[in-house]
Amino acid sequence: MAVTESGDGTGSQSNAVSRKAFFEAYDRLLARRAAPPESVDLTSDYGTTRVHASGPADGPPVVLLHAYQATSGEWNTLADLLSRDHRVFAVDMMGDAGYSVPGRRSITSSDDLIAYLDTVLDGLGVTDVQLCGHSFGAWIALTYALARPARVQRLTLLDPTMCFGPLLKGYVLRATPALLKPTAERRLSLIRWETRQAPLDQAWLDVTGPAADAFSGMPTVPTKVPDKVSVFELGPELLVVLAGRGRVNHARTIAKRIGSRLPDARVETLATASHYGLPLTHAAEIASLMGRRAGT
Repeated sequence: MAVTESGDGTGSQSNAVSRKAFFEAYDRLLARRAAPPESVDLTSDYGTTRVHASGPADGPPVVLLHAYQATSGEWNTLADLLSRDHRVFAVDMMGDAGYSVPGRRSITSSDDLIAYLDTVLDGLGVTDVQLCGHSFGAWIALTYALARPARVQRLTLLDPTMCFGPLLKGYVLRATPALLKPTAERRLSLIRWETRQAPLDQAWLDVTGPAADAFSGMPTVPTKVPDKVSVFELGPELLVVLAGRGRVNHARTIAKRIGSRLPDARVETLATASHYGLPLTHAAEIASLMGRRAGT
């Protein structure tokens, strides 16, 4: 996930300007939280990880892992809702857009990701955590839960990618240019297409678009759908929330597949939700599902 910046002075200057604009927009977005989150910086060989903490210090911990280039700003409303009775930690994932700064040890494999998240949870001092991820963040959350079942009490996956099946071919074709050569224009065009022009929080769009320019060239860890045997052995309590109007997964197929492999899992499909918009447009429903699943 982490790379070293390179290029001539012009490129570096352009990147610096892009990042300045990104961070200004990101700060404005985070400032819209009901209560300003506490900034926690955790240092390890992987670098310095920024975590946005909120909620009562003695509340049950929830760790949020955002989608690729979505930033922790996509959790604003959901984090506010959960923070009423949980200690919520929204992580700026290392190597992605945000305030986390890579260190000397790079994250290039799923094993690296697992070890990296170990350092994050250790740094936060949390055990029996509820882990929630969206899209690529959901794949990270599932990968971690399969490797560290004793550390994850509950697992919430929001329209997870590459967790229970491959991406839809139409999405792959449409998304490939934005993934291979990310730009703000391509990123926002993909979001508009996938959401079918549904209205989204403009302040978030003003962050996730520039994120593609400011952090372009930062690769993600290669993803692979876990084998059936591994998934059958998943220990934590599982909630999967699917986007009924999403163009990334086929919701009914994924729901059926989860039901056949994990009959104790709870699968909910939000009929009007898109993949990219899910945490933004349906935060209240997600918070309710997470609370009911926890027995509250």
